[in-house]
Amino acid sequence: MRRIILAFAVTALTAAPFAAQAATGKEIFTEQKCNKCHKITSEGIAPLEEKPTIIDLSGVGKDHDVAWFKGWLNKEIERDSIVKKGEKAKHKIQFKGTPAELDTLAAWLKTLTKK
Repeated sequence: MRRIILAFAVTALTAAPFAAQAATGKEIFTEQKCNKCHKITSEGIAPLEEKPTIIDLSGVGKDHDVAWFKGWLNKEIERDSIVKKGEKAKHKIQFKGTPAELDTLAAWLKTLTKK
């Protein structure tokens, strides 16, 4: 029984530093400087600079699924332009993080359903 408890304790202690390193979607959003062009009022994320073109993503999760967010951030999807009516647009900047960070960010964006 002691060996089982000891093995469990060693596993838990050695795994803890790796678990602590996993960034949240909110952290990835700010680390990737997504708030240069976006704000998320519902999450308390202000834009780096106030501009008239800043888009609030507080409710964006209601409109799209995780796969759409991943495609949009990788510039694989077009949508109707918000700026130029009648034109199609892709995301301005391609996501530069890891595939795991993209998964985390896309899943987090899907949770944003408050306006």
